[in-house]
Amino acid sequence: MRATLADELPLICPACRRRTEAGREMHTVALVVGVPDAQTGEIEEGVLACVNPACGKRYPIVAGIPILARDLAGLLGSQMVAIVESDLPQPVAAVLAEAGPDGATYPRLMETMSIYLDAQWGDRVEPACDGPAPQFGFAAIAGRITARSEAPVGRALELGCSVGRGLAELARGADLAVGLDNNFGALRRARRLLAGKQLTYGRRTAGRHYRVATIRPGDRAASNVALVCGDALDPPLTPGSFARVAAFNLLDAVSHPRGLLSTLDGLCEPGGELMMTSPYSWESHVSHEDERLPGSDPAAALRKLLESGDGLEAPYALQDEATLRWWLRRDTRSAVVYDTHYLRAQKRF
Repeated sequence: MRATLADELPLICPACRRRTEAGREMHTVALVVGVPDAQTGEIEEGVLACVNPACGKRYPIVAGIPILARDLAGLLGSQMVAIVESDLPQPVAAVLAEAGPDGATYPRLMETMSIYLDAQWGDRVEPACDGPAPQFGFAAIAGRITARSEAPVGRALELGCSVGRGLAELARGADLAVGLDNNFGALRRARRLLAGKQLTYGRRTAGRHYRVATIRPGDRAASNVALVCGDALDPPLTPGSFARVAAFNLLDAVSHPRGLLSTLDGLCEPGGELMMTSPYSWESHVSHEDERLPGSDPAAALRKLLESGDGLEAPYALQDEATLRWWLRRDTRSAVVYDTHYLRAQKRF
């Protein structure tokens, strides 16, 4: 985390944020422990604390990434292995994953990172991805994001940024691009790649077996990015402070899809731009039934909701819409393919 981040991007304490009759009540966090690196200006480890005397909630900075969540204990509990993991040589990591079982925390982390690193950075990896998925499963979505760099903005935000490729493309057209995700393992890898450093990881072959793959991001180094670990439904960010707000394939991956739409809308400034993709692959154990977009055509429901502004701060004008193919390589012999709905809309004043 850059020592100057608090000046560029005020971070809000989620623990004491609330709505009152007077409106939103929010307090920022400030650095209380941590020394910037003399060369990079980055704070690798430290502590942030709420400036509200009645709160004083503290939040950790780990591996340069601030972790801010209302339910901090819950987030830390679910992510502790990712938070404390070290950069083990991949043959060692593969042995740890092989020990299993499949649902154990470390094997699950290895599997997830294999899937999303292959999908998002497959055009920059050696050896090339094998199996039925294309090398770069995120290509069509990345192309739409990159095209928006022709209309640069001050601040851009991606909720659910995962391992960082969408954020890398957003950064091409923004003075500051912010990525938020609740998966610390993904953010730690994103930080390395966005700094232009190569990343070695385990690519899944079958079951809990992996082989070494290396991403070389090349010219993908981006100095204008900031990463935050937190809840996309309750982000520690100031409302109305982003000119471009994005969520790629996140809507059907959260418990409250309508809540996510409200959050995206609240973060988007008047006249700002919303970018989204979703395959609307609803699952009951993920998204609440009454939170899903209704009917057999969720794309039409989303379009109608945005254009009407129902439940939002303002209606939106549809700017672009398409169906984009999205592949996720699972292992040497299997992949999942989605037709994901892409939508870009402008918030009306």
